[in-house]
Amino acid sequence: GDIAVLIKPLRVPKGERGYITTNVLLALDGTDKPEELLYVITSPPQYGQIEYVSYPGIPITSFSQMDVARQIICYVHNTKAAVPEDTFR
Repeated sequence: GDIAVLIKPLRVPKGERGYITTNVLLALDGTDKPEELLYVITSPPQYGQIEYVSYPGIPITSFSQMDVARQIICYVHNTKAAVPEDTFR
């Protein structure tokens, strides 16, 4: 079926981390199985990384909508420079 993805900006100061929550990233497909909705990072952020909160310093390449709902995924802005934005796909 169709998947709807809602995305909002996440503001993270340099050297800090920001939690990726359902307010920032939400995919819905009508099945009520968020553990089966997977995000695969094909182009990582340039100025930071996506990681599991419980494994700091280790970048990840995929995570589920359930991970987002459980608030266990974060973006870490790990560059010294202040940058206007960073993105990942």
